[in-house]
Amino acid sequence: MTFQKVGNDLGFENVEAEFSAYRNLKVRWCRTLSNASFTVSDYLQKAPIEVIEGIARTIFSNLRTEEETEYPNCTKEWLTSDEFRELNQEKYIERSRAICDMENADDSRLWDAYFRLVDAGIIDRIKGLKLFWSKDVSVSKVGHSSCLMRVVIMNRRFLRDDVPKEVLDYFLLHGIASINVDFGIDFLERRKEIADIMA
Repeated sequence: MTFQKVGNDLGFENVEAEFSAYRNLKVRWCRTLSNASFTVSDYLQKAPIEVIEGIARTIFSNLRTEEETEYPNCTKEWLTSDEFRELNQEKYIERSRAICDMENADDSRLWDAYFRLVDAGIIDRIKGLKLFWSKDVSVSKVGHSSCLMRVVIMNRRFLRDDVPKEVLDYFLLHGIASINVDFGIDFLERRKEIADIMA
């Protein structure tokens, strides 16, 4: 209903929208002239109406013009809130195909690395942070992180006994830096801020 109302306000005649169980937070759309259909991540299913409206208005505005519109502050604030994380973090973890079997994974090495970074004053503690090893070994990726879900998944390659703890600390810091950088900023600015944290 919210997408229909916003779409009608902005000149779209027929608008359909439904929730879908995506692994990541995203909205997919298909547009034909004044018609548009959307599938919206069900991570937003319990979001306040003004958050959904902010997302809808931003997407419709971007569809109508070449000038990119940013999400309103109320939307960004809710997406980065403890409430959003608490509603969706476990669902995100369950859907992730990259996480190692949690019953058999030794994650103590990850947490030791995290607390070394905290104790050294390099990072602050992150409320609700979850750390995991990846299911598979990758030759190209050191890990993956979600700033909204506050989850870091590190490459199992770092579990090898010949990997110095300083190496694990450095690459874990990179994953945590991705969480600490503000959500919704420009990609290049985001990369610069992560680089500044790593320096």
